[in-house]
Amino acid sequence: MRRAKQSVEFGGALDNKEWSDNILRKVDPSFKHRWEVFDDAIRKYVTPETVWLDLGCGDNATIREFGPLAKQAIGVDIVRHEQLAGPFVLADIRHLPFADASVDLITLRFVVEHFAERQSYFDELHRVLKPGGRIILLTTNIASPFIFLPRIFLPYPLKHALITKIFKVADEDIFPTYHQANSRHALQTLQGFTAEHFEYISDLNYTRKWMFLVFLMWHILTASRPLFFLRTNIFAVLRRE
Repeated sequence: MRRAKQSVEFGGALDNKEWSDNILRKVDPSFKHRWEVFDDAIRKYVTPETVWLDLGCGDNATIREFGPLAKQAIGVDIVRHEQLAGPFVLADIRHLPFADASVDLITLRFVVEHFAERQSYFDELHRVLKPGGRIILLTTNIASPFIFLPRIFLPYPLKHALITKIFKVADEDIFPTYHQANSRHALQTLQGFTAEHFEYISDLNYTRKWMFLVFLMWHILTASRPLFFLRTNIFAVLRRE
């Protein structure tokens, strides 16, 4: 999903975000949301010398927020968002209009699950990255029951309808998923890349209160290290060899 505002009004009382955060502070005050983990990594790796591409950028909110930290920052997407802001290139990730070894950093936020063939997409990313350049990615974890069960049992039209209804995602922001690169093994065995960092992280969604509670319970149940692999999201940093 894109960088959408998740808090909504609920019965005139506290909005979902404030209500959820009050609970979270009591249950796990050290918790970091997936977008906080992702943003922290951008702050770490983007410098005044960085040439950075944000692929699958949506409305380009990430470039708008962090682009001033970089030498050059460009959002890339296969569709042009109506609310687009900041430097943007319309392009397919498989055919990026950038020179070989011209980019220091690539970010992929909920994009790689849409790669129909793992290695061919990453080969193109490898081409444009400089040696030692990095990919920061946040994606779904195919080992999580919240991901693999809908994939197995829900036909795409029904899953599409549920995502738009329950998660309040715009229809134009939903694409077919393939999960070819959505496991530790898949990312650690990519040709031309070394996984510098890999972790499983939880998703606590603010869209609806009952949904927040379900995901919070799952976060608690998977708090033991042997069960981390069942968490809903993967965060990784890959370095081009």
